[in-house]
Amino acid sequence: MAKAIEITFPKSSGLDRVRNFAEELSLSLGDLGSLPMAQADTATTMVVVSHIPKRKFGRCRQLIGRMLVKHLMSEEATIRDLTSTEDMA
Repeated sequence: MAKAIEITFPKSSGLDRVRNFAEELSLSLGDLGSLPMAQADTATTMVVVSHIPKRKFGRCRQLIGRMLVKHLMSEEATIRDLTSTEDMA
């Protein structure tokens, strides 16, 4: 059962900062989830990590938290746990 995480940023975060975060997250996820580079390159105020295996959800959430701290965005980002569309079928 796959899960998803949505990360949103205010417009004041800056387009370059959001895209830099999304690109590095895309490269760092490995088998924890999916964030295609094409999506990371076009990120503006929202990033969605999808296809997160249920047993790896906690580790994925921790990675996102560490990446937000590294990019100095932990105070401005909003993280929301989602259920992927596969779970709704």
